[in-house]
Amino acid sequence: MGRRILREKNPPHMCHFKNCHFRGANSPRFTLTYYVIFRKMRSSLGTSGKSCMKQERLYYEDVICSKATPSGASAIAVIRVSGDNCWSIIDKIFLRKNRKKIENIKSHKVYYGFIMDGKDAIDSVVLITFGKDKSFTGEESFEIDCHGSELISQMIINILLKNGARLADPGEYSKRAFLNGKIDLSEAEAIMDVVNASTKQSAIVASRQLNGAVRDEINRIKDSVSTLLTAVEALIDYPEEDISPDVEEWMESLALINSNLESLLLSFERGRFFREGVRATLIGKTNSGKSTIFNSLLNEDKAIVSDIHGTTRDYLDAIINIKGFGVRLYDTAGLRYTTDPVEMEGTKRAVDLSQNSDVILYVLDASLGLSEEDKKNIMEIDKNKNLIVILNKIDLIKSASALTDEITDFLSIRKNFKISEMSAKNRTGIELFNNNFISLLTNRQDAGIEHESAVITNERHKNLLDKAHKNIINSFPYLRDGILDIAAFELRESLDRLGEITGEVTREDIINKIFSNFCVGK
Repeated sequence: MGRRILREKNPPHMCHFKNCHFRGANSPRFTLTYYVIFRKMRSSLGTSGKSCMKQERLYYEDVICSKATPSGASAIAVIRVSGDNCWSIIDKIFLRKNRKKIENIKSHKVYYGFIMDGKDAIDSVVLITFGKDKSFTGEESFEIDCHGSELISQMIINILLKNGARLADPGEYSKRAFLNGKIDLSEAEAIMDVVNASTKQSAIVASRQLNGAVRDEINRIKDSVSTLLTAVEALIDYPEEDISPDVEEWMESLALINSNLESLLLSFERGRFFREGVRATLIGKTNSGKSTIFNSLLNEDKAIVSDIHGTTRDYLDAIINIKGFGVRLYDTAGLRYTTDPVEMEGTKRAVDLSQNSDVILYVLDASLGLSEEDKKNIMEIDKNKNLIVILNKIDLIKSASALTDEITDFLSIRKNFKISEMSAKNRTGIELFNNNFISLLTNRQDAGIEHESAVITNERHKNLLDKAHKNIINSFPYLRDGILDIAAFELRESLDRLGEITGEVTREDIINKIFSNFCVGK
């Protein structure tokens, strides 16, 4: 059965014009008030997919089905079915425990019975129904909870296919929810972030996005841009109206919009930490204990440890969890002058990794103090990088306070640094290091996620925000100098870029690409 897109006739947002007797600019009943109302509605992308003038309610006609639980044997498997009039399939394949059909199917009901293939009962199942306006997809839906045999699941899917359903495409349930106005595009993308979350912090951020945190912030900014654009376009189209532009108020509004966009953009670095993890690289002189620290933080002997200088020739990496942050930790070759081409390559890779890291962990042998070579190595680290100096082997000295003071003075020109005392061999100082690591990240970002609702984690969102921000910056001089046509163009472009984030202004190929990355069953 082919797919076609259906559009609702007479969308509800058009009824406003009936009450206003809107007849066009030449109508005697047309007033600037109505014009401003129309402009505001046209320029606004709305606060939800349901009321947006650019996004009518769309849905596919056919019924889809798929398994929603992973492949393999399990206690229970879940099969999803969605599509308008899909409840008619229930009448063909399901009998209640008393071997009778359901007489009047209702939403949010749970039924126990049997999936039938002709006269044969395939499995005893629980069937759950969801009405058109109360389902995830915005269509009639139902779920079948069957026994977790791979064979049973496939037999039930085959029965559904035989009775008019087809297999769902990857991400098609979420795509239908988006097209039917149940979720916006940022919420749809957050679904996969929730599924792929590997730490507590990433799960919290993804959950907030799924609940509309990014959408709400974007819509607040859009409303401000729309209000400003409406006022500007009204003056452009009706200069004969006796209205004086309030340039000072416009500039204040533009400054606030700019500030809000900058705040969202600044959240991207933090958001990337949550979504992709933090990159941290251990560097330092040879034999300072980098590999021992690497093993201690991993709690396993992954790196070879030796008293021989230059043992580590290439880098190792592993994923660890530090207080809810996913961290990709790199152990690298020691920094020293050498003529060995293999060791030279290892040193070069260590420097390259550190330059691309979010946090640099410089390991210093506390028993040898802060050498001139250490100072040279540290001075070559970008001053804007997050830096933790690890004083390793403190078990070999009586006190590290003097050395800590010396290093603190040496690093006084830097803002983003911490000093951690540690004995990796004895596994002491690990908790202090973990606390310093998190403190450095959160202080750098000015606040923890507890105080921030909207965090940008998606590269697509960040790129669109960059473009919207550039349009706002471009509009400043034109608005100030009264060049309203160009100012309106920049504001309109900014509004469209923001609309692309939530999916209200997005090309079909982009939508298809986003949902194609979802798994089947989502």
